[in-house]
Amino acid sequence: MKKIILSLSFAVVALFSANAQLSEGHVKYKIEMSSDNPDMEMAISMMQGSTLDVFFSGDKTRSDMKMGTMMNISTVNDGKDNILMLLSGMIGKNAIKSTISEIEAESGEKPEYDVELMDETKTIQNYVCKKALLTDPDGNEMTFWYTEDIIVNKKGQNYLNDEVPGFPMEFELSQGGMVMSMTVTELDKKLKKGEDHFDIEIPEGYKEMTLEQLKTMGM
Repeated sequence: MKKIILSLSFAVVALFSANAQLSEGHVKYKIEMSSDNPDMEMAISMMQGSTLDVFFSGDKTRSDMKMGTMMNISTVNDGKDNILMLLSGMIGKNAIKSTISEIEAESGEKPEYDVELMDETKTIQNYVCKKALLTDPDGNEMTFWYTEDIIVNKKGQNYLNDEVPGFPMEFELSQGGMVMSMTVTELDKKLKKGEDHFDIEIPEGYKEMTLEQLKTMGM
């Protein structure tokens, strides 16, 4: 009898742990690209091995995107409206310190998406995910599989769409003859370096630039 009660106790704890909302952790995405257009073969080959890491704790977020052999982009939100962007690769090492309000002002109006929330579900990394279909004004479709059990501050993070009512565990975009997909392959519920991920001081070796200078580079 004691063994049965103990087993039931563990089952209840496991159930509540699985359904608890996660507000701290590290998520790693695998990025894949494909196209039937031969002219895009070089671009796709340069993007092979791309990954995206998202670190989060409360209102703080950090994304580290490795774009194949082309560029690395890190975006840090310290939870107080401050943003640090680090760019390295073919363009050297550059850093931008700004605020969310300044970035939103420079970006202009966001496109209006047609959002359709579907009844379909599937499980990714032990999280039951719902499906959302977004269509932009040009007719490009984006498919998201999202969970409401992971809480992340999306402000300042272009990879986390505000139109999706949850955290994306899988994403697919088809545009200009190219298909890009992102899928979570690893999920850690604790941060190994803690608050170090969210430091907004410019690292040594990086050259500070402005948002306007970034725009002149076509980014």
